[in-house]
Order: sequence, then C-alpha cells, then structure tokens
Amino acid sequence: MSLGHQAKEKYYDRIDIAQLAVSILVFFLSIIWIGLTSLAAFGHVTTDYGTTVAFEPGTLIGLALTGLVFLVIAFVSIVTTIQKITGQAKILKPAEEKAIIWSIAGFLLVLGLAALAGFASPEIKTIALAILAVPGIAIPVFWLLRVSSRDQKELNAKRNSGILTFSIGISTPFILLVEMLVLIILMVVLMSGLYSKPEFMELINTILNDPELLQNDPARLFSELETMINLSSLMGWLLLIVAGIMPLVEELFKTLGVWLLKVRNPDPAESFWVGLLCGGGFALFEGLLSVSSLQSSSIEFAEWAGLILGRFGGSFLHILTGGIIGLAVGKFWQDHKFGPLLLAYLAAWLLHGIWNALAIFGGVSSLINETQVQAIWPYIGLVVLFVGMLLAFLRLIKKARITMDMPVYPTQMGG
Repeated sequence: MSLGHQAKEKYYDRIDIAQLAVSILVFFLSIIWIGLTSLAAFGHVTTDYGTTVAFEPGTLIGLALTGLVFLVIAFVSIVTTIQKITGQAKILKPAEEKAIIWSIAGFLLVLGLAALAGFASPEIKTIALAILAVPGIAIPVFWLLRVSSRDQKELNAKRNSGILTFSIGISTPFILLVEMLVLIILMVVLMSGLYSKPEFMELINTILNDPELLQNDPARLFSELETMINLSSLMGWLLLIVAGIMPLVEELFKTLGVWLLKVRNPDPAESFWVGLLCGGGFALFEGLLSVSSLQSSSIEFAEWAGLILGRFGGSFLHILTGGIIGLAVGKFWQDHKFGPLLLAYLAAWLLHGIWNALAIFGGVSSLINETQVQAIWPYIGLVVLFVGMLLAFLRLIKKARITMDMPVYPTQMGG
C-alpha cells in the first residue's frame, strides 16, 4: 500500500490518540503560560528589607513569546492529528533548497536588527532584543532539522510536530524534574558540610539580597569563598553536576519519543530523524527559556549575540546527540545487538559532558584567572569540538541515507 493511499484512509492507532491528547494538553498549558507571564508584567517581588523589584520586561516578553512558539507547534500537531484520524492527512514535499538559504538570511537579518537595536534607547533596545532572541534561537534549530531532512522524499507534518510537542511538553519537563531532584539531593549533601560555618551563610544571604553583586564584583566573592571552602573541591562538584550528571540524565530521557514509536516499526533512517526531532524539541525548550531568563535592561548587543551564538552550539549538540541515539535505537530494533546501542549512549553522554565542561571553564576561568590568555583556551576547545560535531553530523546523515536506500523491512511511519 502506498503512503499516499494509506494517508487517505480513516486509520489511527493509540499513538495518534496519545499525540492528540498530549498536543491538546500542551496547547492549553501554553495558553496558561502566556496568561501568567502577562499577569506578571503587573506584579513585583518584595524583599525582606521592604524593597520592591519589578520583573524585567525583556524576560517577560521572552517568556511570553516562548509560550507562543510552543502553542503554535502544539496547534499544528492537533490539526494534523485530526486530519490523520479523519482520513484527510497530507504528505508534504520537502521545501526547495531555497528554504535553507532563506533561513540563513533570516538569521543574519535577526543579528543585523539586533545590532541596530543596540543604538536605540534602553527601553526600545530591551524590547527589541527580547523579541529578536526568539527567532535567534528558533531559526537555527529548524534550519539544522531542515538540513538533516534534505534526503527525505516526503515530510510528515503530523509526526514532526507531534515529536516536537512531546519533547517540549513531556520529555523535557520530565528531565528537568529529575535534574531538580538530583540537584536537591546533592545540595543537601554539600550544604550539610557548610551549614556549620556562619560566615558562609552570611555570604549566601548577601548574594541573595543583592544578586547584582555577583556580576559587579565577582573577584571579591571568589576571594571570600576561597577563605571558607576549597575552590578546587567546589569546581569538582560543579563539573560532576553540569558535565556528568546532567548530560547523563538528558541523554537517557531526551529521546523517549524514539522508543515510543517502536509500534510504528521504524527503520534506522526514520528513528534517526525522530531522534533529531527529539533533540530539536529539547534545544528549543532549553534555548528559549535560558535566553529569556538572561534578558535584562542592561544587556548589550555583544553580550546578546554571544548568548545567541552560544545557544546555536548548544542546540546543535542536542540535535546531534539525539540523532546518534535515534540511529542506534533503530539499528537495535533491526539486529537486536545491545552493544552498539550502549556505545551510542556513552558517546552522546561523553560528547555532551565535554561540551559542558569546556563551557564551564570558559565562564569561570575569566573570573579566577588574572590572564585572559588562559580564559580563551576553553573557547578554542569549543570551536574544535564544534567542527568535530559538524563532521560527525554529516557522517550520520550519510549513514542514515544508506539505511534509507536499502530498507530491511517495511515500515509504518505514515503518521
């Protein structure tokens, strides 16, 4: 049965019903998200000392637009799922190569407009940079996904939007919950050893009551911390969490969407694409939220551009590792060999951990090192790693293309 004929039948299964339910849930949660963010614009936070701190307008705008992006993706998933269930599903042809070029042009336009916004008044600059941050994060993600799908004969809008919605609304929040629980446990262990030091608790209270102190005078804070705790030990804890535990949790659960589609009997090429989508959904969630939380009235274009370009690398990392695991899962279903699947998870975890470790050293070394020469080495390492990731990405696409050209058994990924 051809895909075109199959798409017109009134056929659906439990995956379609589950996708519709999850999409409706994410759609209404996105509406609530946008509503609460809008209400927060009229609120403020009162400290213990009676001072009031208003929410940053850039942060609120970024969060509201983030909710809007999630809402649109969920809406597309709802519409296409209903079309599938009612037998009106449409198989789309991949966009022309011009779509990739237009995406690059759009990203450059975003950077150009952001640079111009740097010359505007602080109020206009804050609003403009917050708005432009959303396409600055989203365009590279969809561009990377588009590049990886160039060899597909047709695009399944229902599947693509469904995987993105599942990643945004289910797997990524679950990952954040697990990471939060792990952090709480580790913080309890760490704080139990520092609770007996009154000077440490006094320093923590100072930072909480004056968060800008960490940005304005980090050298003094590090000097005070060094008198109370062993900074090398603290860096070890930081590396354990950010470069060890967090990548492990994320790579274990980020591609849940691939495993759930086992019922559709996907081949390695299809599971590779689903893995990329899982990584893309996670990258969208993490990138949009992280950049929105860092928007402030004092942010300048250079800092803003650094955040956007840094998130491009992070998004590429998540999409690549999702593809690595997705391809391995597809091959595991094909040949039932557990070893290559385990190696794929290990490779994704190590790649993610090395990237996070270099990012940590890049952010911290400039604060604890007197010479800027030492601070630049982690960024050089990130660039080298990015080039290696690009080569691995192209190789994976070629490997997936080979499995697509030589299918081992029929597949049922029509919806």
